[in-house]
Amino acid sequence: MTDEDFSIAKQKESLDKLVRNMMETGKDVNEILDMPYNFVLNIMREENKPKYEKDLFAAFGGG
Repeated sequence: MTDEDFSIAKQKESLDKLVRNMMETGKDVNEILDMPYNFVLNIMREENKPKYEKDLFAAFGGG
């Protein structure tokens, strides 16, 4: 991972995607706002965790 992955702009983009996804799946915006910030960040980290593949074919969709 590079420093760009942890930039404020990238974090904002990831948080925006997470909140929009939660609202699209039926979560009330007020419930989202009431969540502890640390909990939301942990969800965001899990969703954006890089996937590790066993070989190059699988990594690029060939396997």
